[in-house]
Amino acid sequence: MVLFRKIKKSKTFKALSLILGGILVCIILPVLFKFLLFKPIISLFIKDDTLVKSITGLLSITILLLSYKVFYSFFEKRHVTEMSFKNFTKPLFIGWGISFGLISMLFLILYLTNHYKVIRVNNFITVIEPLILFVVMGVFEEIIFRGIIFRITENMLGTFYALLISSLLFSVMHFANSGFSLISGVAIFLHLGLLTGILFSLTKNIWYPIFLHIGWNFSFVFYGVTLSGGNEFSTFLVGTLTGHKILIGGTFGPEDSIITILLSLIVFGFLLYKKGNNSKILSKL
Repeated sequence: MVLFRKIKKSKTFKALSLILGGILVCIILPVLFKFLLFKPIISLFIKDDTLVKSITGLLSITILLLSYKVFYSFFEKRHVTEMSFKNFTKPLFIGWGISFGLISMLFLILYLTNHYKVIRVNNFITVIEPLILFVVMGVFEEIIFRGIIFRITENMLGTFYALLISSLLFSVMHFANSGFSLISGVAIFLHLGLLTGILFSLTKNIWYPIFLHIGWNFSFVFYGVTLSGGNEFSTFLVGTLTGHKILIGGTFGPEDSIITILLSLIVFGFLLYKKGNNSKILSKL
């Protein structure tokens, strides 16, 4: 009994409880609302399955955000400042700008080296549906991996271990995706995992990594190539990639490209420098 009380009072126990409890709440409540309330009611008035999915998805992430805010304001006894809407356009432009700019640079390099060609251009309306999906995915994944796992781990162990743990778990989450390989796992760890983590650490605002994540996914659909092993998305451009897979990526897509990884690490290094504690992190490598 005494041992249990000591464990219960330990920082590790509290951190794990906040992580696991938050994840459960932020998954279970949105799912319950979606399938027991939103979907049945909306389906009565709208018959288009795609529209129903889009609306229920957006409503579900609203419940997710509220669940996160209520849970952590209550159990951590604080204001959930990382979800602030103050200067909301700033994280939109910076987060989206980093990812879309980086991926655009990737395709510019591939285009200039004759590895990427555009076959045709579709109506921009075709990407509205995947964009809504990416908004839902981006909010959900960033709340779980950066808002919960990274934030609490960083508070307890520091930035280095928070980047390591959250990026590793984020990478493993893609294991079931088509075309996933060891290279894909390493690539996800080194680009999107590290970029979203350091951006959240730098800004302490969840909207920066959310918009970076949304912009990242949307960029590949914009340029008309495979995204994380998926080819089912409607695209703006229809493009083809030819050449060695070390440059264009494998079946998982250009996220596996060495160019994507190098460009991401350059941006990561800049953000790490901006954070101002790069020596503390790098000293542990």
